[in-house]
Amino acid sequence: MVRAGRAVTCPHRAALATALLVLLAGCTNSSSPANPTKPRRALDTSAPIEAMPHLRGTTEQRLLGFLQARYGDRARLEGAWQDQWEDTEVDAQRPVTREVCAREPVHRDGRARTLLAVCQRLEDAASVEPGRIDLYALQVGEDARVPKDTSGLEQLMALEVPFRIIAQRLQSQYGQWGAPGTVGIVGLGPQRDAFIITHPWARRGATRITRSYVAMHGDYLREVASYRDHLDNDRRQDCDAERSGCEDARYNIDFSTQLGSDEAVDGFWPLIVRGTGQDCAGPFQEYHRLIFDPTLRAYAVPDSLQREGCGTP
Repeated sequence: MVRAGRAVTCPHRAALATALLVLLAGCTNSSSPANPTKPRRALDTSAPIEAMPHLRGTTEQRLLGFLQARYGDRARLEGAWQDQWEDTEVDAQRPVTREVCAREPVHRDGRARTLLAVCQRLEDAASVEPGRIDLYALQVGEDARVPKDTSGLEQLMALEVPFRIIAQRLQSQYGQWGAPGTVGIVGLGPQRDAFIITHPWARRGATRITRSYVAMHGDYLREVASYRDHLDNDRRQDCDAERSGCEDARYNIDFSTQLGSDEAVDGFWPLIVRGTGQDCAGPFQEYHRLIFDPTLRAYAVPDSLQREGCGTP
């Protein structure tokens, strides 16, 4: 690695240049799709973790290059774009709207990373179909700044940090009507950054909202917690002698989450969850302290935080 303004001493410059160009050429993907009218490859959780040394430029330029390599030339950092999604379950292409729904640089263990989420909303989805979210932890890097009179070989060698995919979790399913909900980025511990996904589900007058956390753990992005954020049946049918499938009891419960200040377990702070509102039996309060379990590689979540309504899950 060569810093800006620093000379390179190389007695065999021609040989080194040839070797470096061969190495870079070997890292380039020369394959092209057989049918350019079809969408780019279907993304799934088995996609390889690959380096992309051909991405050059500033952080923004590299991120945009990564998105367009993955999702096509319409991809952008700001705003949504229309695309086609290859639904392998029905062997058909379906219209989809994609957008970067969360992006944030983080610094952990002396390393700079970028957390990136791409939300995908299916345009013709049924009520039971979830949306999709692709989650990435990236080492974006940036070109070294070198003087204009630096030789071509030295400019090639000045690529300080290559672009690299640290981890990815693709085609995660959340929400309904083809919409995945909302995505944010939070800290779950001194060295633990996570995506927080808030996704609703409504059915027969009842609504439930779930919050899910996906965090870096080891070399993977894992879902480390998922539990209710809200429950109600405000749009339920009132019961009378003429109708069936109705509910007499009304409930409306909100759950709030705070990070505990105790010592972290495997880098994760406790989650303090409080529920308040109206349960089927009347005024309601609930308290939970969720602790990360290293054997589960997730927080231990009680059944009461995963229930559908007043009753058990």
